[in-house]
Amino acid sequence: MEKEKVFTAPAPEKILNFGPIRLVPGQKGGRYPYCHSLVLEGEETWVVDPASDKGFLSRLARTPGVDRVFISHFHEDHQKYNYLFPNAWFYAPAPEAAAFTSMDAIFDLMGLEDPRYLKYWGETLVKEFRFQPLKNLILYEPGQQFQNRDIILEIIAAPGHTPGHSFFNFPRQELIFLADVDLSPFGPWYGDTASDLDAFEATLDRLRQMEARTYLTAHEQGVFTPKEFHAGLAQFRQVIRDREERLLEMLRTPHTLPQLVERRLIYGKVKEPPFVYDHIEAQMVGKHLERLLRRGLVAPTPEGYVAG
Repeated sequence: MEKEKVFTAPAPEKILNFGPIRLVPGQKGGRYPYCHSLVLEGEETWVVDPASDKGFLSRLARTPGVDRVFISHFHEDHQKYNYLFPNAWFYAPAPEAAAFTSMDAIFDLMGLEDPRYLKYWGETLVKEFRFQPLKNLILYEPGQQFQNRDIILEIIAAPGHTPGHSFFNFPRQELIFLADVDLSPFGPWYGDTASDLDAFEATLDRLRQMEARTYLTAHEQGVFTPKEFHAGLAQFRQVIRDREERLLEMLRTPHTLPQLVERRLIYGKVKEPPFVYDHIEAQMVGKHLERLLRRGLVAPTPEGYVAG
């Protein structure tokens, strides 16, 4: 029997207002290399994850003072239009501090060693994402709160996707921004060396207890009611289990990691450029392998890893 699909709502096509908080839809339905942004209107104007719509953000930047920009984590598709706000203060997670001032630190977090990937990614960050070290940088920690008239923005640690990945809670509006816990059909992404599968699952388990009237995400559907959120979170969490079950099925016969990469457990097909997506496949499948080895469900053999 086919599983019930709970991801049915399309990405928002127009700006949505939640009191003094606006969700600005990202281009391409908020899919990479874009994300949905938030604009917080109080005594000052604040922006969250400025990578949605260049036209809108350019116009916003020309109005009197966007004073602060909050970034949920270091990934480039959440900082695409940082450069539009040269006079703002940028608030970023302390565990990823170096990645906001150094391209080499980004490479380290991603685990890049292949010279082709290093060259490709260095050029991509500069040409497509206008990467430059942030000068007006302030680091935030979990539990910190920032007030902008009727808005309180509370930092909630949500590691796993990246070490410093954070949720932004707005208790007065009963709203939580979940960033890249996007509840998309693809499921959780943990393709950096610094990503942590166990930490991701722990974040999802804690998230079940976080109550709000509205849940916002950085990609795709973007806006979830409580009922949609709980259904979507369960299915999002299930993707990890499904991947692991399929991996164990593959390992009924021995496979090396390169052979598993060719099976496309994560992406399902070859994507371009291959050296980028092969790296991500290897990182994500490798994290499952490491966990299965720790649990004694998989063993190494001369021919490769095998379940048993």
